[in-house]
Amino acid sequence: MKKQNYSVMTTSILVKAVFVLIIVCCIFAPLIVRVYDNGIIALTGRSVYMPMIITLYLAAAVALVLVTALDRLLSNIRHDKVFIPANVKILRLISYCCFAVSVIFIYFSFIRPFAWLVVIAAAFFGLILRVIKNVFEQAIILKEENDFTI
Repeated sequence: MKKQNYSVMTTSILVKAVFVLIIVCCIFAPLIVRVYDNGIIALTGRSVYMPMIITLYLAAAVALVLVTALDRLLSNIRHDKVFIPANVKILRLISYCCFAVSVIFIYFSFIRPFAWLVVIAAAFFGLILRVIKNVFEQAIILKEENDFTI
């Protein structure tokens, strides 16, 4: 049990670090995108600054919601609340966040084709999370049936 608590605590620390990293990236995004854009202008002659900055800030907002939901899920797990309806709602929210990132990057993928990787990966993770959410829903039903069995 101690090893599992250690793993949950480590993951919780990493989630909080990612939260801070997202905020730092939001602060420095204009500078990073400007450097990237200068290279693109030199190659193609057209700027991608505004579409890229809008895409990144929208995705960052969704990522902050996602990381906060992950933190809540880990908190529930840390308090031995694994198979509860609240966790199903959190998993549903996280999957919606993945699908939202996928939708956000669709527009930018027409400008820079490498963004299709983000679209596909985010949609795939959203799909995986939907399956895990369904497994949790069934596990909760089984747990409730077992709790009422004498």
